[in-house]
Amino acid sequence: MLKGSLRRWSFVGLLVVALGVTGGCVSDETASNADFILQELDNSSAPAGAIELEGETLVYSADLPDLVSRVRSVSLASDKKDVVIDYLVLQERINCILDKVEEAAADVTTVQCHGKVLVDKIGEHGLLGISEILEEFNARQSEPAKRDYLVGYLSFWDEVERVNRVEESLGQMKRSNAIPLFGMLLKTIHRFPILYEGDELVPKKDIPKLLDQYRPLDTDEARRALVTEYLGR
Repeated sequence: MLKGSLRRWSFVGLLVVALGVTGGCVSDETASNADFILQELDNSSAPAGAIELEGETLVYSADLPDLVSRVRSVSLASDKKDVVIDYLVLQERINCILDKVEEAAADVTTVQCHGKVLVDKIGEHGLLGISEILEEFNARQSEPAKRDYLVGYLSFWDEVERVNRVEESLGQMKRSNAIPLFGMLLKTIHRFPILYEGDELVPKKDIPKLLDQYRPLDTDEARRALVTEYLGR
């Protein structure tokens, strides 16, 4: 059902997705590129087209109006930089898929970027697998059309990853708490929220109740539905 919906979505105009990565680790190059972009946007003669640095496109011309609007919508300099870093990380992931998809499809393997599996061999949880992503690419001749598609794909991928993160954490807590004595100790000392790339998905005050709801569920579908409902509140 979700896979079919993903195929039918129109991603034109979905140019910037807030990935919430700025609370995690970003490379020095990404942070430096973000500073360069902000300087370009602050210039009296603000760019009307793509922003490039040493022959590399950092901001595509079609994305520029939306990025400018998002930067101007926040007041703190740190928040402005976070917006730009989110954009750069999204473009980095798009480039990674574009560069590796054909080889991955031929080898029947995954597309990974900085240790994250962006496209799996076999799709699950509504995400497409490597051969299906290649089919979507083959149906789109231009690179801008492929990039537009991947904005939407990665937005959905991010949602799935957040559910995965919470479900895996709760599963680990459930298994640890079931260990005699040691489990009781872990249950007592666990006072940490569940995080994903710097975002707090489950605050520590919610964990006991959510874990109590999670523990008796005996199917993957039921556990995933619980987490999805919680994150959707």
